[in-house]
Amino acid sequence: MSDQTTAPPSWHRPLLHAALISLGSVLVLFPAWLPRGETVALENGAVELLQLALLAASAAFLMAASSHAGRFQPTYKGMSFATMAAAVAEFEDALHHFIPSGWSKLAFVPFALVSIYYFVRYKRETLRFAGLASRHPASGFIGAALIIIYVFSRFFGSAEFWSATLETDDFDPELPSICRGYLELVSCYFILVGVIGFCLPIRRRESPPS
Repeated sequence: MSDQTTAPPSWHRPLLHAALISLGSVLVLFPAWLPRGETVALENGAVELLQLALLAASAAFLMAASSHAGRFQPTYKGMSFATMAAAVAEFEDALHHFIPSGWSKLAFVPFALVSIYYFVRYKRETLRFAGLASRHPASGFIGAALIIIYVFSRFFGSAEFWSATLETDDFDPELPSICRGYLELVSCYFILVGVIGFCLPIRRRESPPS
């Protein structure tokens, strides 16, 4: 244990992590290389499925980490249910085949309510966690994901933007939605990276000392 505390920090591991994150952000866009026919339905479907998979994985990581989070267990559960709500909302287009369209749009509400319950019921732990998380590097990925979703995807995913940029209204009508879908996909990947960043310190703390 003393050797671990006195050894100088290694630059190899941060460099490897940065390289893996950069590689993942490229690989996650693999639907762009799918063969295209007359429509982009296959590509759009793959993008939506990847978004769902990334959000579901994030929720699973948070729920698994909650059992090791100590006093922050309710906070991790709340974040897990919030991520589940986002995943269900993202899957709304598929849910309307099984649930009437009016109700399918509200399918995320139960998960959101459970998330709010954990945050409000244990608000002291939630506020404490927020203070600690604000100084954690993983918060940068979560913040970037939210900015991409609520700012860049709305901006670059609008028909007005492409009409003004191309100086014509004669462009593929699917272009704005494709752009928005890929930006949301990257943001889901950033959420997963941020979630893993929050879960790894807990796992390390639970590991027995060598």
